[in-house]
Amino acid sequence: MLTLVMLLGSLCMNAQTVETRKPVKNSILSGQQQIMNEKAPSPLPVIDESNVMWKKTVIREIDFRQKINQVFYYPINPTEDWRNLITVIYDGIQSGDIIPYRVENNIDDMVTPLTLADFEKENTKIGDPPVIWKDGEEVPNEIEFKDRMLNVTRLRIKEDWYFDKKLSQFLVRIIALGPIVVDEDGGLSQVCWVPYEDSREVLAKAFAFNRNNSAQRRTYDEVFQKRIFDSYIIKEENVYDRYINSYAFNIDALYESERIKNEMFDFEQSLWEY
Repeated sequence: MLTLVMLLGSLCMNAQTVETRKPVKNSILSGQQQIMNEKAPSPLPVIDESNVMWKKTVIREIDFRQKINQVFYYPINPTEDWRNLITVIYDGIQSGDIIPYRVENNIDDMVTPLTLADFEKENTKIGDPPVIWKDGEEVPNEIEFKDRMLNVTRLRIKEDWYFDKKLSQFLVRIIALGPIVVDEDGGLSQVCWVPYEDSREVLAKAFAFNRNNSAQRRTYDEVFQKRIFDSYIIKEENVYDRYINSYAFNIDALYESERIKNEMFDFEQSLWEY
């Protein structure tokens, strides 16, 4: 009897010890995520349309395979602090905090919003082979977007460059983000358009890896606002509404991209006298 009482007492003491034990820390900065959840994006400059004396819309593409852009692709498996950009966007779509828009034929505008069900349906592809056996019967080999996220290796950015005569500044405003999936055959397909301004609340609460100093916590919103990425222009607004790859190929396409970038740079420089 005495042995039983002592055993029960020992179990109670162990239970109390487990209940009062402090949570294990994976880093000395493990409390930063709670602070980040309360963070809001920095306000953007107010645009008065009457002060915009010049504007050009361009679409540029970020290739995640470039070293400076790997921050968008990794980590492949989410951790306590880090998620890659596509996971952050997809989580926002699932929670309803981000509304995706359909990629319309021949236009780059956001016209048709998608529900979560529509988004999942439009981005579910048939794999190879197209039919597989499951539970003793043939079913379509459907690959959902969550299983294709690792194939998103590029990101399109639609942005407006403009000159504000009141501020006397040449500024840029990101309009939308467009994840690009590399299909099994090597082709590229855009998943959707995501309005950037409406997504900033989500992007401002997600850490982006800082390869130089992990104590300096940087969000994806700050990465975009500070232009900490490398990209190339694939389209400027034009009368034909065509992409560069429809009239220039290989090295000529890169030359055309540089020409457009330098043209905007020269325009800004020509506004001033020294």
